[in-house]
Amino acid sequence: MLARITPGRGSFDVRTYECPACYFAHQLAVELVDPMKSADTLAWFQGELRAPT
Repeated sequence: MLARITPGRGSFDVRTYECPACYFAHQLAVELVDPMKSADTLAWFQGELRAPT
C-alpha cells in the first residue's frame, strides 16, 4: 500500500510502499513527468477521439 510520497532530487519523487500485514517497506524513485507532454497523452490527442460537433 502506498504509505507516503516525499520530494526527491530534481524531477523525482520518492514513494514509500508498506505492507500492512508484515510492515515490510519498499522505496521507489519515480520521475515526475508532465502528463500533457507524455507519449501516451500525445498519442491520445493524435488519435480518432474528437470533440463533438
